[in-house]
Amino acid sequence: MSGPIRAWGRGALTPAVVAAAAFAALAAVVSIAFVTARGGLQLPVAPTSPPAAFASALPTGTPPATTQAPSASVPPPATARPSPATSPTPGSTPAPTASPAGPPDPLLALPACPGHPGCFSYTVRRGDSYSGISDRYGVLLWIMDALNPEVSDKRLIVVGQTLYLGRDPTARLDPCPDATCHLYVVRSGDTLSTIAGRYRLSMAGIEAINPGLDPSVIVTGQVIRLPLFQAP
Repeated sequence: MSGPIRAWGRGALTPAVVAAAAFAALAAVVSIAFVTARGGLQLPVAPTSPPAAFASALPTGTPPATTQAPSASVPPPATARPSPATSPTPGSTPAPTASPAGPPDPLLALPACPGHPGCFSYTVRRGDSYSGISDRYGVLLWIMDALNPEVSDKRLIVVGQTLYLGRDPTARLDPCPDATCHLYVVRSGDTLSTIAGRYRLSMAGIEAINPGLDPSVIVTGQVIRLPLFQAP
């Protein structure tokens, strides 16, 4: 069997096989020369993402500023909400509001009558008039008349004369021992009706607190009781 095998090996290198091998070698040489003339073989490169650009606004040569860590944000200050008005507790009485004080009573600047609260003495000065004094101190004329029964003619007051002022027509009278009335000493020319008119009292009221008093018979120096004054 060795004879036929060796005959097959020698017969395989035919001229056609040699020509094909020579053509392949030539084609390879031409291809290499062509690629070399084109600048060499360039392999395709997979596209990659461009590097992140950190552009600096500083001019060339200026060292970049040191980056500081962001500070924690400070929350805005809380706005205080107005507290609702406190409503009064049911059943409770609100405290009264103090009313503004009025002007002081001008009578308080005058000397007080000794032993007679509410009575003040005034000394007549040059240029005074009876009605002018009444207006200046806010004393009603009829009360001023009751406090000054000795003034018979109001046009004839003189400098240095003492007049009595007050808000109560009975301020110059002494109180009764039980403090429920005032004591009046009858003056010359008085009648029960003139006394009642001077103090704005009723005759019935005077008779009621003076049992046994005869209205038609009163004499100078007699003491009668007068009801307490009730301011209107």
